[in-house]
Amino acid sequence: MTRFDQAWVDALVAAAGPIAGLADRCRLLFVVTGTADGKAAFFLDLDDRGVSGRAGRLPRGEHADVTVTAEEKMLADLWMGRRVYDAAFMSGDLKVEGAYEIWLDRLTPAFAVPPWATAWSAAV
Repeated sequence: MTRFDQAWVDALVAAAGPIAGLADRCRLLFVVTGTADGKAAFFLDLDDRGVSGRAGRLPRGEHADVTVTAEEKMLADLWMGRRVYDAAFMSGDLKVEGAYEIWLDRLTPAFAVPPWATAWSAAV
């Protein structure tokens, strides 16, 4: 299993879970720079009923509600709890495009506690 391939995304999705309070489906795209293979991407479809994900870019014509762009090392630090999402965003190390309020109010808090925090740290 290589980080950010489909097997990695499947393991992340299996370890994580629905996000309470996220009634409408949200598509979250991660664009990861600075990997051994250059740039990688994966996206997650999230709501309070479940989560699914795919490795790679979104299919042509589809869009993400939120796009997060960061270097692999930065994401690993965030997922391991060594950095705080807000501080990374304010310093410019983490770029967030789209529905920032969903990212800030729903996703960031959910990603910082189990089961997501555990899933992220296991995926690093």
